[in-house]
Amino acid sequence: MIKLSDIDHVQLGVEDLDSAAHSWQMEFGLIEREREGGSAFLACNYEPYSLVLSKTNTPGIVYAAYNLDPEFSLDDAEKHLKDHRIEYRRTEQAVEFKDPEGNGVQFVPYRPHRGQDVFPRTSRYTKDLHQAGPRRLGHVNYLTANLKQMVDFYVDIVGQEVADTLGPDAGAFMRIGADHHVNAFVNTGTPHFHHLAFDLIDFGQIRSSFDHLAQHGRWFPWGPVRHGIGGNLAGYVRLPEAECFVELYCDMEQIDQHHEPREFPDDRHSSNVWGMLPPRSYFRFDKETIDAERESLRSIWQ
Repeated sequence: MIKLSDIDHVQLGVEDLDSAAHSWQMEFGLIEREREGGSAFLACNYEPYSLVLSKTNTPGIVYAAYNLDPEFSLDDAEKHLKDHRIEYRRTEQAVEFKDPEGNGVQFVPYRPHRGQDVFPRTSRYTKDLHQAGPRRLGHVNYLTANLKQMVDFYVDIVGQEVADTLGPDAGAFMRIGADHHVNAFVNTGTPHFHHLAFDLIDFGQIRSSFDHLAQHGRWFPWGPVRHGIGGNLAGYVRLPEAECFVELYCDMEQIDQHHEPREFPDDRHSSNVWGMLPPRSYFRFDKETIDAERESLRSIWQ
């Protein structure tokens, strides 16, 4: 059995590396650490990086990478995948493989304090962190066509645990540590990467970030919301160029080692205790839907 420490970073493919790196810095407050081999490495905080942007002709998710527990090495990860007959590729930095729906996964070595020193962020000095950037990368979310298969794979092969489920077969939320979830699956019948999520300090920072993003022409198909499952305050920004959303959130439920998975009812309250379910466009990525969503055409009273 493999054991993880945390989510480490996400890699996205982009058509225009310079433009994408600039957007992530100007709009979301990330910092570009370095460029290497056609990739840009960006950080939220003091960590080496949380987001890798790579130039490609097929934009979208490339993989999500997870830190191994300190007791597990890349050799251990390689043996684990061999024992389960999972095809993989080994590099000096990672072990790479794919889940049943073709999403990339990486195991990377344990990074103590995610590359940071032992002191809290507020007690350190900096010459490069941007004002009001995210605290960290928090989780990823996928749409799936086979919920059980994906949950079983991420438990048995990736080493995550089920935190809670949405109904018996509508969704599942996966944990590694105290955060309610580091990964989630929503059963929509069609597989697609849905969003990566960044942890902010509080709702005031979410409000300021939304104001800032709106000034850059971004729009928000759903939010702000208070999720029933997970408990977090959140809002969702569409990134058409990356075929995904970015969630900005705070106040995620913290759960302990004795937590028993709960089955939340598949209803409005579990998704958003404040009000409405997400619009249908929230689960779609085709151009027609995005264009209509951008201009709120489906919200006009007929």
